[in-house]
Amino acid sequence: MYGLVNEGIRELVVSLAGAEMWASMCEEVGVEPEGFEPLCPYHDSLTYNLVSLAASKLNMSVDTLLKAYGTYWVTYTAEQGYGEIMNLFGSDFRTCLTNLNRMHAHMGAMMPALHPPRFNVEASSAGELIVHYFSHRPGLAPMVEGLLEGLAEKFGETISIRHIPKGTRSDHDEFEVQLQAA
Repeated sequence: MYGLVNEGIRELVVSLAGAEMWASMCEEVGVEPEGFEPLCPYHDSLTYNLVSLAASKLNMSVDTLLKAYGTYWVTYTAEQGYGEIMNLFGSDFRTCLTNLNRMHAHMGAMMPALHPPRFNVEASSAGELIVHYFSHRPGLAPMVEGLLEGLAEKFGETISIRHIPKGTRSDHDEFEVQLQAA
């Protein structure tokens, strides 16, 4: 994953537990606490190790941390200068979701080693969307749930989500997203 992901984890940990906690984690993992190069790829195992260690240190499950991180990611990336890119691909929740693949393709121009997930979005009924999430990286579905919540919040929407794990009905995760009436 790119350094931007690891930097987001750093920022989340520092906001929840302080810089000392982050420094302690970095010492355990064997990386410098000053941060990561945002546009430089790092091995996925480093990111998984940081998430696991952060969850342990913060007394959370990995899934709880990933969900919180997904929600945090929307604001974090906007603050890092990617908010305008997000805005280019949708001025509302539904449009932004349907353009996630296009947004990742655009980001791929700056990040040639990017291997993003793929999303297919379909409307199943009035006010309900089914988000199909395909990824070669295991265990990140809770982050996607958080991302969905973060995007909904960004666009002033209230949603409820039901996650259907990979293997239950298909070869990928699905999220039934119900938009609540205003």
